[in-house]
Amino acid sequence: MHAADHLRSIPGICDLSWHPPRGGGAPQGPALLIEIPHGATEIADYEAVAAELRSSLPPQLEAFFYVNTDIGAPECAERVAAALSEGEAPVGVLVARCRIPRTFIDCNRVAAGIPGVVVDGLTPAVASYVDDPDDRAALEASHRRYHEVVARAYDLVCAGGRGLALQLHSYAPVSVDIPVIDRDIVDKLRWAYTPEVLPRWRRRPDVDVICEAVDGAALADPGLVDGLLSAYRDLDLEVGASATYRLHPATMGYHYARRFPGQVVCVELSRGRLADPFVPLARSPLSATEIERLAAPLARVLGGALRGSLRA
Repeated sequence: MHAADHLRSIPGICDLSWHPPRGGGAPQGPALLIEIPHGATEIADYEAVAAELRSSLPPQLEAFFYVNTDIGAPECAERVAAALSEGEAPVGVLVARCRIPRTFIDCNRVAAGIPGVVVDGLTPAVASYVDDPDDRAALEASHRRYHEVVARAYDLVCAGGRGLALQLHSYAPVSVDIPVIDRDIVDKLRWAYTPEVLPRWRRRPDVDVICEAVDGAALADPGLVDGLLSAYRDLDLEVGASATYRLHPATMGYHYARRFPGQVVCVELSRGRLADPFVPLARSPLSATEIERLAAPLARVLGGALRGSLRA
């Protein structure tokens, strides 16, 4: 038995998926952690939490859920985990998937700040339409429980400078500028995605490796970043290195990356690539072919980094 066996999923909060290296042998812990902090991508995730809230939620709020959830990220994570754990030189992979919709509380944010206010382009931890105090307390408790598990997972994999962690996200193809997330968010989004308005928004890269902090500090290993950028360029994809945003102290991802410098990398994949087609305000069907294509460079580059850095 290894330490990963002592971590447990929490229904509705965090799903843990353990992929041991093929071949068995002596018990081995995970060499790679894949965290998906916006992994509540199914409408059932949304409905389960919405049903428990007392707050009077905006009508058709599920449209915001659809446009603001990281579709395809869990599926890509599973492809990466399978490739690495079953390959020629297998390594163990632990996947941590959040099941709390960021529509209500964002588990990649520090649970503080003014509800609903966008800071430096980052959506808030809690939207202002979650206005019942008991709702806020319950959501913040779920946020804490998620990070109790995830912090232990980072320690398990990265302590001592041994393993790596991938923070895996997907994002909308364009950066929509909406400064406040409030009761009118659905109307604002419908306006933003009208054919007349949509062209004004900045297009995001197909893949963005988020490797720097807002102060310019490099948080990810430069060799790993270069390897990922090169691998995606080989697929004729538009790539960026912190082109869309930089890791901000308001995000939990920043704090894990600062805790384990050089061992954590954050990657954003465009939903415009992962979906077939991308439907902004409704369910987007996923492309299994594109998920496989965009997951392959992650598995190849991370696998090479792990095999080159792990000590016997």
